[in-house]
Amino acid sequence: MDEFQISNNFATGFIGRAIFMFAMLFLLWMMFRASTLAHERGSNLFQKILGTVISGSVLVFNLTAWNTFPSFFNNWAFSLSQLDSLSVGGQRFVDNMGATGYLDTGLIPSDPVSIVFWLGITIALFYGIWTAPEPKE
Repeated sequence: MDEFQISNNFATGFIGRAIFMFAMLFLLWMMFRASTLAHERGSNLFQKILGTVISGSVLVFNLTAWNTFPSFFNNWAFSLSQLDSLSVGGQRFVDNMGATGYLDTGLIPSDPVSIVFWLGITIALFYGIWTAPEPKE
């Protein structure tokens, strides 16, 4: 493969990952909306447990999508670094990324700002679910 083919494959993959990320953020918005409705209408214990399980699943999906991007760009740069000759822009991209090997995606973000961001979202979502009042009868 040459530089154009590698970049084209990764750019095409990036489009799919971006669409998936937007879908996951939409699901996260839906979970916060459900938490708001639980406060307006009330929820019983079963609804709180169900909301926690579904919200937790959405959070895991979001974390997976969020953490895919750094490894995606690293792996793109590493693939380009394996070529014999690169364009100036390709070489600059490889140098800026500092890719030394392929990275796998993890569930825990690699930077502290993302950790604080997702921890805050998790606390806000679960706090909203578990502080909802009982249903009004």
